[in-house]
Amino acid sequence: MKASDHALIVIKAGLNAVPVVGGSIASLIGDYVPLSTQRSIERATELLSQRIGSLEGRIDTDTINKDEFSELFKSCYLIVVRTTHETKLRAAAAILANILLKQGDQDRLSYTELDHFVRCLDGLSIGAITVLGAVENIIVRGKISPDSDGHQTIPFESLSEDLKTLEPSLLLGLVAESNAFNLLHLHGRPDIPTARYGNYPISLTPLGKRFVRSFLE
Repeated sequence: MKASDHALIVIKAGLNAVPVVGGSIASLIGDYVPLSTQRSIERATELLSQRIGSLEGRIDTDTINKDEFSELFKSCYLIVVRTTHETKLRAAAAILANILLKQGDQDRLSYTELDHFVRCLDGLSIGAITVLGAVENIIVRGKISPDSDGHQTIPFESLSEDLKTLEPSLLLGLVAESNAFNLLHLHGRPDIPTARYGNYPISLTPLGKRFVRSFLE
């Protein structure tokens, strides 16, 4: 028996002792969680197959560093079994496919960068990933040019307009998640802040741009 199976048995036993709702919650965990995990694994496998198929002629498995591939695979696998979100599954498949590209391929990233992006994907909430995509869309629509550091800056108000369902303080918290990984840059409190953080400047960094365009689109 796997450790994860043993853990589910212990959790279900504990919940079954809770009056009224305990049994139904235990059933939900026991019946749905393993099924959901299996679906995620199957979907990620499908996405990886599609991605590799689209890269026909650009893959080279003979020269790949097997230790690096193994590390990356295990990290991506942990993401897959912990999520049902298509965006994360698709990004994990794309990261794995990238390390299989031939040396010298214009889209191939270094192992160090891919390893960082796996940590980003694992560490970011689905809300933060949604925010990254929204920032990129605003920049593309507005044809915003990068500054001398390669950053593309928008006001928080623009992001809030695009994501109206998110309360501003939560939205700013989601921006801060990506700021911690240097995907977005939150420039700090303006000298004269406007209401609801409207004039806070937010930048998509060069690293964030590569992450979005390589793995989230």
